[in-house]
Amino acid sequence: MGIILPVLILLIGPLSGIMVHLFLKINTSKAISYTVIFSGSFLLGIALFGLMPELFDNIKRAGLWIVTGFLLQIILERFTGGLGHGHIHSHDIPKNELVLFAGLMLHALFEGYSAGLTNYMTPGILSGMIVGISIHEIPAAFSLSVLMTTRYRRKRYLLPVLGLYACSTPIGYMLGVFVHQESIISENLSQIITAIIAGTFLHISTTIVFENSLWKKEGLRKWGMILAGLAISYIACLAG
Repeated sequence: MGIILPVLILLIGPLSGIMVHLFLKINTSKAISYTVIFSGSFLLGIALFGLMPELFDNIKRAGLWIVTGFLLQIILERFTGGLGHGHIHSHDIPKNELVLFAGLMLHALFEGYSAGLTNYMTPGILSGMIVGISIHEIPAAFSLSVLMTTRYRRKRYLLPVLGLYACSTPIGYMLGVFVHQESIISENLSQIITAIIAGTFLHISTTIVFENSLWKKEGLRKWGMILAGLAISYIACLAG
């Protein structure tokens, strides 16, 4: 399958977040706060402009499955403490590193699978959704790298763990492409999975966008990133 370029782009995102921390020695989430906001608004646009219009034309009770995805993401964040959104200092981050890593892996695999699901007809094409998810993974990988080097002292596991996490989204993408190319699941089940993914995107994006203060001194810049993310996602959905 000619999916090398999308897989590389999905790999570049988390690797960029890891390298920003390990090699540039940047330890604050403020350094990538605008990336977080842009990626959140981009995912919101993908859910609203790309996934949901198709769902309500093709699946009954689409809203129910979207809510299911929304609630599923809330449960998933019980295991990640919002680390996937750049919340390095969140008090909700689990102390058990295995639980934390498993939650983040599922988060990354799910996002990669969603890109494969929507791109399986042309898996080698670089879609806007792939780029957006790759950008979204930059702060997630950055936060994981910061936490692993500050909280956990098992340094010999650092690079293998970060490398495995970086590969999670590309693996999810290839899995999504394979499952749908080979018709392993029915069209109806595929639509349900799409609805659940739309719900997770809605939770991720609204949490990211609206948890940030938009009315303080830097609010205008944040509004600019939100509007840019929505506009680019709209263009990407039209092109798709």
